Amino acid sequence: MKNLILFFSFLAIVSCNGQTDLESLKFDEKVSDNITKGGKETEANYGLLSYKQADVKNYKLGTVSFSEYTVPKGYDYSNNNLALFVNSYQNNQYLGFILNLAKEDEGKKLIDYLTKTYGHPEKRSTDKTGVAYFWDASAKNKWIFLTQTQELTQDNTKYTNTKLIVVKKGTRVENSSDPGTFSILDSFTLAYPKK
Repeated sequence: MKNLILFFSFLAIVSCNGQTDLESLKFDEKVSDNITKGGKETEANYGLLSYKQADVKNYKLGTVSFSEYTVPKGYDYSNNNLALFVNSYQNNQYLGFILNLAKEDEGKKLIDYLTKTYGHPEKRSTDKTGVAYFWDASAKNKWIFLTQTQELTQDNTKYTNTKLIVVKKGTRVENSSDPGTFSILDSFTLAYPKK
């Protein structure tokens, strides 16, 4: 019996440590075959190609882990989900990710982690019910965008949704190489102006 308990304890530790830390992914490197098994999607706001990951609990960001969570009586988008951006479906070079957290305490932990790791964010203008933050993490060659909004379920219950986008610094809408195309930062600034 003691050996069985030790075995299951070992399995629990291994599975926790088996999470992919999004901080460890390197820009411009080819993503693993496990990632490319995800469903292909184009991100709605910035037109970046991505692979939606089926199991968000297999990932973490630094010290913050994510759970499989769906808001009770929510809509199709009312859940924790993750998609990893690539430059193209042929080359599959990593550009960043989009993380949606519908579980409020995980959103708070995420903001705490980002603030401890990257310092206080640049606060942006939003409506009265939301927040928008930007970090220019130049040392890591990345831009970090976070928005938090109040959403409603199908029965009009409020919940807080946190959306995090991390991209390689300088990435343009639709990953365009045309210098006349807005960068992701330009586009974010139009939606959420500097205060």
